[in-house]
Amino acid sequence: MTDNKERYRQLCETEGAQIPLFLQWWWWETVCLGKEWDVLLAEREGAIVGALPYMKGRRWGVRYSLMPQLTMYTGPWTATPDGATAVDDLLRQLDDLGLAAYVGRTMPGEDAAGRLAQHNYSVSHRHTYRFAPLRPLPELMAEASPLRRRDYRRLGEELTIDPAVAAAEFAELHTSHFAKAKGRDLIDRSLIECVCTEATRRGHGMVVGARRRDGRLAAAVFVPYDRQSAYLLMLARSADAPRNATAFVIWRAIDMMYGHTEAFDFEGSMEAGVEEYYRSFGPQQSPMVQYSKCRLPLIKKMLHL
Repeated sequence: MTDNKERYRQLCETEGAQIPLFLQWWWWETVCLGKEWDVLLAEREGAIVGALPYMKGRRWGVRYSLMPQLTMYTGPWTATPDGATAVDDLLRQLDDLGLAAYVGRTMPGEDAAGRLAQHNYSVSHRHTYRFAPLRPLPELMAEASPLRRRDYRRLGEELTIDPAVAAAEFAELHTSHFAKAKGRDLIDRSLIECVCTEATRRGHGMVVGARRRDGRLAAAVFVPYDRQSAYLLMLARSADAPRNATAFVIWRAIDMMYGHTEAFDFEGSMEAGVEEYYRSFGPQQSPMVQYSKCRLPLIKKMLHL
């Protein structure tokens, strides 16, 4: 472990509430299972005022850094909202690494496009969907599509909510669901199980499922969270699940998160079908910025940038 990683671990353990979920030391240790990662630190008078974790990659002798799986944003994080100097420091350190390519993403709602462009990063605008602030379920459902409200009432009579589905059972459901839908699951089953286990163990995640009367799991979602936001990170259903069973579980997960966090994020996709599905719940669109830098033209094609 590098000195920076150890110092960052200590920071996360002592000032953890300040640091967003997907930037936590333990999150990167978990999602980088079998891979290497490190962290850049910005300091003022011996105190850490900014951090930028990054995953290490190497292919054919070329060093690069892409976003880890299951990680919605990578930072940079600063200790104060106006931490422009710390951001500049971190981006300069990132340049000094001499990576052939880098891809990162800011937190939802952060508008750092101008500053990133000043450091010669290519910037693309993305978005997610959020309930922010998170309100009681009846208020949220009043703004959802009629279909979402009807399904909630109908499925409440067919399915029973399990608020603590085992990580292994969810990983099996997820793998099976995507193997049928897309030919294979792009997320390794062991990674799914590991992330769900670690987040729930630390009190920063839950796997909520809906069971049939015979106990079989019809649908389930994995929702990691911190004080700032909960995230609909993964979902899956059985091949014979009742229609819109996943939406029913999502509503119940949202309801369970009320009072524990300030927002609920649908970890939005910009794919047309997925975006339409999330919009039907009634959340608001929230901007994000993805930024990248590529020093070698051929690396773009190799890394699909």
